[in-house]
Amino acid sequence: MTIQIRSEDDAWEVLNGLVEGQIKIDSIDEIELGDWIKSTLYIPEQRYDSALNAYMMRGWIDAQAAIYRSYALVKHGEANGRLLTDAEKEDLELIIKVKSGSSDQEAQLMDVIKEVLIGAVDKMDPTTLAIVIVSLALIWAGQSTMRNWLNNRKEERLAESNNKTLIKALETIQTVAAGDKDKQAVIQKAIEQQPVLQALKAEADDAKQSLVRHASQTDAVVNGVSVPAGAAAALTRSSRTSSEEARKDGVYYIRKVDTTVPDGFRVHVEEMNTVESFQASVQEVMSSLEDRQIIQDAEWNKVPVSLQINAKVKKGQVLEAIILRADRYEQPETITKPRDSDADKH
Repeated sequence: MTIQIRSEDDAWEVLNGLVEGQIKIDSIDEIELGDWIKSTLYIPEQRYDSALNAYMMRGWIDAQAAIYRSYALVKHGEANGRLLTDAEKEDLELIIKVKSGSSDQEAQLMDVIKEVLIGAVDKMDPTTLAIVIVSLALIWAGQSTMRNWLNNRKEERLAESNNKTLIKALETIQTVAAGDKDKQAVIQKAIEQQPVLQALKAEADDAKQSLVRHASQTDAVVNGVSVPAGAAAALTRSSRTSSEEARKDGVYYIRKVDTTVPDGFRVHVEEMNTVESFQASVQEVMSSLEDRQIIQDAEWNKVPVSLQINAKVKKGQVLEAIILRADRYEQPETITKPRDSDADKH
């Protein structure tokens, strides 16, 4: 049975059915997404005659980089656009259309989102793929997710500042409707079922931030949502939130080793119990030959390893990590009650 998704409302209905287990599919080809999946930017009363100024174009460039990172995350397990081949980048290239004599800009996202999912085809069943692809469409192109992002960013900025001018500018942001909150709950449930969506949503949020920032020279409409110039500037101003040092010591699986970095090598680690994964550097100056050998042996033999890790964490995400020490991990012995001996029975 083909499921046709011709609008954002259709997408929310289908996603809810998927995460609630009411919809099951046998092939991702059963999902047909319409041409509503696009990122749009409109600046009233401004005319660029099919051209963009350099500052405005920067927002789309950042959105392109976020798409590259999203694909790399799904395909390679690391949000690093440098891992992509030239052919992959060409397949993921955004085409920005500017209507003649206006500032109405749009980037078609359907083909791009399909390409992102190609990297996950051998890792996910069809229903899981459908949850991810419909979620991605809504995260990147949905008006409701745009309003939620604006509202969340507004609340963050209000909590950070008591500047009256900034507060007044932020008050011009549209109030989030009750229906938007219900839809946000659906997205959150999808993220809980498919944690990879959390990182993919973070990339899309970064793209929204850049698009809004680089349209802030005047009033704009982003993904169908009005963003006054003053509010855009206030929303995207640098936050005081900074990364914090944290220890991430634990037992990890080594999923991949990259020896191309100049100052040692880098590994993709996955915590044995929480399944949290991130990249960590093993620098020559901070580790012995034995540490490096233990890590390589753990990768080759697919066994866990005990790691002492120093990390920089922001909003729960590991931004940087350095492995300080590695030790072989020994599985705890299972304690069993001794059996009665034959002598005890007599």
